[in-house]
Amino acid sequence: MLQRQPRGRGRLDAGPAATKCREPHIGSIDVDLALDAAKLGAGQYAELIQLLLDTKRYKPGDKDFQLVVDVDLEDGETPVLVEVDFLAAQDVKLKKNKPKLREGFRLLKAEGCNVAFHAPVEITIPGQNVRGAKNTVHMRVVSLADFVLMKAHAIGGRDKPKDVYDLCYALAEFPGGLEALAANWNQRMTNKDVAKAITILAEKFPTVDAFGPPQMVEFYAATNADERAMQARQAFELVLRLLRLLSDRTQP
Repeated sequence: MLQRQPRGRGRLDAGPAATKCREPHIGSIDVDLALDAAKLGAGQYAELIQLLLDTKRYKPGDKDFQLVVDVDLEDGETPVLVEVDFLAAQDVKLKKNKPKLREGFRLLKAEGCNVAFHAPVEITIPGQNVRGAKNTVHMRVVSLADFVLMKAHAIGGRDKPKDVYDLCYALAEFPGGLEALAANWNQRMTNKDVAKAITILAEKFPTVDAFGPPQMVEFYAATNADERAMQARQAFELVLRLLRLLSDRTQP
């Protein structure tokens, strides 16, 4: 469900088995759609894009890998513009696609995108469509363990404070705690995307004043010095705990 969510004071704690959210997640008004490279040649996604455009609700966005749609949240405010970005793995050979996705349209190649297809989770969403009819849809979304991997890759490739916020929120609230996440990754150490994600985290969070922790501070934009220091410390300690739990890893 899309909601307008203001930033507020932030505190993320990770117990041995975090099962209850301590604060609502601050979302964003965008959707990332990862495309399976193995199926691109069949024209399925070209058809999907055309179907979205044929609804007359979606239109090309400012970026050539993006569609946008206005969504009325029925909260008395103006509709929000939702961006739908179409992603593919770095190693996908797009030039061989037949038919083309769409003239003037391309896919954004994203580091770590392949892991989205490792163990996707099917979710069921009941609701109401734009015509007012009740409906239920089924979607496959990236697992939380793989979402964290993708966020690590994003942190390694761009300067966007919300990436660190999303990463740390997922670490703090991971079902079963960081031990469960580490166990998942430990079984996949030979996967290049997993190995690279771990390297990125070690490089971006070696100290409390390195690149990663201050990004959390920047996201919350708190003015109190003690609160800012606490947010940076929590981000650092969350990632440090994960790194210490991973096999064959030492404190950076």
